[in-house]
Amino acid sequence: MSRFSIARPARQDLKEIHRYVARDKPGAARRLRQTLEGTFRLLARNPMIGEARPDLGDDVRMFSVGSYVIFFRPAKSGIVIVRVIHGARNVASLWRPD
Repeated sequence: MSRFSIARPARQDLKEIHRYVARDKPGAARRLRQTLEGTFRLLARNPMIGEARPDLGDDVRMFSVGSYVIFFRPAKSGIVIVRVIHGARNVASLWRPD
């Protein structure tokens, strides 16, 4: 069974995204979280989809969902979500290697 785990920086990203969206639209924040988690499951089953990002580290891949970009690494039993960042942000300035 393919699984996903969420690294600490990605957990913080998800909290911040939820807080930001929920300020004006709590329902939209819940739906976004559900969409992201559904995408995490999809990526866990298909860890080689998305675009490779060797500039960000070994095996880092990215996959867009709406306005957000999920950065992940394939792992033995699925994937590790490394970061979740709004697509308009400067990824290089926010990247914190694990």
